[in-house]
Formats: sequence, C-alpha cells, structure tokens
Amino acid sequence: MLDFDTSGNGTADEAGEAMETAARQIQARLRPRGPARPAATRYRLSRYDIPVRLADGAALLFNARTRSLILLSEEEARAYRDLAGQGDFGPADVADRLLLQALIGGGHVVGAGVNELALVRQSYEATRAAKGSLTLTIAPTMACNFACGYCFQGLNKPTKKMTPDVQDAIIDFVKAKKDLKALSIVWYGGEPLMGRDSIFRLSDRLIAYCDKNKIAYSAGIVSNAWFLTAETAAQLHTRRVRWVQVTIDGDRDTHDKMRPLTSGGRTFDRILDNIEQALDETAMSIQARVNVGVSNVERADAMLDDFATRRLGQRGNFGVYFAPIEASTPESGSAFTEKLSRAEFNRKVLALEGKARQLGFAGIQTPPSGFSGMCVAASNSGYVVAGNGDVHKCWETAHDPSKRTGSIFEPEKLHESVNATLWSQWTPFDNATCRDCKILPMCGGFCAHRFIYADPEEAALPCPSWKWNTAEYVFARAKDLGVVREDQWLASEATVEAKQSGERQSPASLHASQARVLEKVSEFHGRTFDREQLFVGEAALERTEAPVAP
Repeated sequence: MLDFDTSGNGTADEAGEAMETAARQIQARLRPRGPARPAATRYRLSRYDIPVRLADGAALLFNARTRSLILLSEEEARAYRDLAGQGDFGPADVADRLLLQALIGGGHVVGAGVNELALVRQSYEATRAAKGSLTLTIAPTMACNFACGYCFQGLNKPTKKMTPDVQDAIIDFVKAKKDLKALSIVWYGGEPLMGRDSIFRLSDRLIAYCDKNKIAYSAGIVSNAWFLTAETAAQLHTRRVRWVQVTIDGDRDTHDKMRPLTSGGRTFDRILDNIEQALDETAMSIQARVNVGVSNVERADAMLDDFATRRLGQRGNFGVYFAPIEASTPESGSAFTEKLSRAEFNRKVLALEGKARQLGFAGIQTPPSGFSGMCVAASNSGYVVAGNGDVHKCWETAHDPSKRTGSIFEPEKLHESVNATLWSQWTPFDNATCRDCKILPMCGGFCAHRFIYADPEEAALPCPSWKWNTAEYVFARAKDLGVVREDQWLASEATVEAKQSGERQSPASLHASQARVLEKVSEFHGRTFDREQLFVGEAALERTEAPVAP
C-alpha cells in the first residue's frame, strides 16, 4: 500500500520504504488530538471511492471527497474487493490492520453510520452561501472584433460600451456590501479590451476603495488577445489583473479559419506575438483555452508544436487546456455541427493533454480542489454585469436581456425576479444522476446553466471531463508522480466504457431537473411556470395575469 499523495514522489522500486513512511504518517494523522474519541465499531467503504485496476493485479484507489490517492498491491486490492462485497464490516474482518488504518486515514473507509452525501451537500451549501466575498464578472462591452462561428452570442453583436452611470452603480453596489472581505473581478465580453477605458477607470476606483477598506482585491480577464499589446498588458497588470484566458483553436491556418476578424483577416500571429510580449513584460499568467471540434481536432497537436517553437513554456506562466466545442445557446451557430461526441472528444484530448504536460504547458494531473461547478451562476455572491447595467447569474446569458435577473440600478430587487429564483432554487442534489455520482464532491453539478436554460435535445450535457476520463486522469496523476508505469494501464478500465464514477447526464435527466426547478419556482412565486416560458425568458416569466373584473 503506497499512499503517494502523502509520502511524496516515490517510485514503484522504492515501494517498501515508501510504504513504511506512509504508514508512519498515516498513524500520526490518525493519532487522536485532544480528548480521545470512541472508534467506530462498524465501517463501510466510502461511496466516493473510485478503484482503478492495473494490469499487474494491483490497483489505484482515489476518493473524490478527500482527494486521497493510494496504490494497493495485488493482495491489498483483493482485500479491498472483499470488503466491497461485505457491505458494512468490523475491524476483525480486515486481517491487514495497516491497510485498514490507511483506508480510514484517506477517507476510503468511513463509519457505517456516516452519511457522506449529507456531508457533501453541507459543504456545497456552505460554499454557495459563503459570506464576505463578492465575485463580479463585468462586461464593459459585448462588442467583439472576431467572427467565431460557434460563439454563444452569434455573429450580430452589439457595439455599445459601458456608460459612466453603470460604472458608478457598480461602485455603489460594491460599497453597499458592508461585510466584504474579498472582491474578485473577471473582465468579460464580447471582447472586453474593446472597452478598456472602462476597465482602467473601474479598476482604479475599485482598487482604491478596497485598499482603503482593507478588502482583498484580485482580477482576471477573458480576452481574444488581439488588443493585448505589451503596453495594454502592463496597464492591466498595474491594475492587478493577474491572469488572462485566451482562446486559440489550432495551428495558424486552422485557427485563422475558425477565429477570424469580422473583416475576415487573420488573427493567429498577432495573438501569439502579443502573448509573448505580455509574458516577457509582466508577471501575468496566460492560459490558452483550445476549443476542440470537428474542424480542428487533428490540428491541435501541431498548435502545441507552434507554442514550443515560440518557447512559451520557457517564458513561464503559460498553460494550455482543452474544452469541447458545444452549443450552449441557440445562437451558437457552427457549434451544432462542430460538436464531437463527448466520448470521441475525451479520447482525443487525453493524448493532447499528455503532450501539453511533456512540453511544459500543463502541470501534473490534479483533481479540482473545490466544487468545479461553483461559478458565479451557482454562488450566492456572484453576479454578471453587462455594459447596459443588466445583471445576470451566468456568462452564457449576458448577451440575452430576457435572461437577466435584474438591474445594477436596482440592487435591492436582484433576488426578486423569476429568473433569479431559477438560479437560487437549482441544486445538483435535486438531480438523481448527480446524487449518485462518485465525483459529485469535485463537480457540484459543473454547469447550472445547462440544467436550467439549455434545451437538452440540442445543447451540451453538463458532465465535465473528469466524468468521462476518471480512470485515465487517476492513472495519469499516479504516472506523473512516478508511482506507476505506462505498461500498467489496463485498457478495459477506459472510463468511456467502464464508467467508474457512474452514469452520465442524459436529455431525460436534464428534462427531469428542469421540471423540478420549475416546480420549486412555481411554489415559491405562487403561480405555475412551464418550459415554454423558461425559454422565452423574462418577457414570459415576469408577466402577471390581469385581475379579473368583478
């Protein structure tokens, strides 16, 4: 038994020594602190345990709630499988006491009376309702100089920019949060740097207020990087923008076809030149998001070679991650035809992620440290503010006034609208597939928007890559840590078929979730809402029946 996430970067050849070290650390961790607690008399395996069999009979054991990852010998793996077949068991049922202690220490074994689902829900709700912090995603404009065919906005983008009165209202909104301890800003669009004057002015005012009142301030930006010159990057970094997400969709020719200027011009070389300068001139971290679909899946590998040629990995603070092209809104255009099946996407992306790690564009495979689905849409303290002052709960609706939850000019009413109630009443714990999922403690539903507003017959399903590549990611982490070898991978453990973490979402499960949300919202507002009204948005949801004349 090798608890390598605790003991460090051991190798299989040093397993004996590492086991002893791990055992001592586990025993120290298990040693009572303060008054002794009575030991459980009956145990069971954690519902969030994910075993991954290896070709030599050994097994990796990952727990999604505690993030513990251990290597079991062939004998220990057999003992673990025996426990799995027993339901609950007592200490006397486990011959290897060191194994039992390690399993308890990593959360792989819990008391028979422990309700792990309730613990996960408690943690989720506490995170969702956490006070003292505020996250604002601010779109200074929804205008954009790119014509990406799969854009969630479509190609007919507005051109207006944020006005001073909206900026003043944002400042007032922040100042009204009297218990504020941390403010996080995400600049978004459209292309936010087309409204960079608003970014600079608002940043200066927010930073001054936060510094004066000892409020922690942080910021990042989602940009196409066309305007991210060295000078602009320096201006942003001075205003504490510490990270940039930039989308690059393949090698030069592929990217330029998929992400051209609205005039039809090429964009790849200028984006990469700007990234180089920003990395050289500032300490900002730049993450390249690669949207993968039918047209570029075979050219993403060449794109990584382009990055290596430019020595982006050696410049520091540069990383790459891959996301599927999927339709998130009816305006998503070519996303409907670009979409790969999730099975195909996740098979392809494994090799790309491996190469990215080899080239220094990604670190060791690591599970999410919290709930990856706890974005502004799910959090009680997260808001999206559009340039016209409309407030939303999700980036994906910022272009659609019918999905707004209120106005920044009426902050006291932000939680009163039906759209706002849709978000507040949604929870992954109302969804049977989520409740039964082994990665729920990491995922948290992943994308509330897809549960609430997406048409399950057309839009993407919400399950993240960890759901599709569970075993592969667990194995990749162990291999990166030097604990297993490539030849220990067992092909039959491929997650697409084996589904170690459980069933994935389906159109039927999303229909059921939407029905449940509408049921709760109807009860909350005292009138009935249906799916047709849901997709029409505010115009239908907020309409009230005229009083009947006596």
